[in-house]
Amino acid sequence: MPKKNSKGVESNEKALKFQEFLIENNIDVFSTESVEDDYSTVIFRSRIEAKGQILPMAILIDTSIFTVIRTQIITGITEDKRSELKSYLNELNTQYKIFKYYLREDGTVYLDICLPFVDETFDSKMIQLMLSVLVQHLEAVYEDIMAHIWHK
Repeated sequence: MPKKNSKGVESNEKALKFQEFLIENNIDVFSTESVEDDYSTVIFRSRIEAKGQILPMAILIDTSIFTVIRTQIITGITEDKRSELKSYLNELNTQYKIFKYYLREDGTVYLDICLPFVDETFDSKMIQLMLSVLVQHLEAVYEDIMAHIWHK
């Protein structure tokens, strides 16, 4: 069962709805963390599996209009591989509308899905659907991403 995390969930209507959805559907793969920021951000952390790899994933729900599903694809990309990898990730970004890949300065590759929801339109089932779409997408492209990373 998800941890009930004090003030953050209670002061964030969308996070409360998502937490209730998880409880109602006996989904117990998330831990929660409330961030003390101006947006009452609540992070629902879990993992997904793609091509046998377990990848950290988090759903960031705050009081802004945006909900983000963020997956960490890989860490530790060396400087010499970053330029070519950035080009490939940009190709993926233009090919897939809902996904945004980015490579941080520390060599970590993330994949984001950004969903707009106001409190009244927040839809936990859409998040669940997008998690399925995310897994299908990574099953299709993960090996290609890794081939670009490990390319000599």
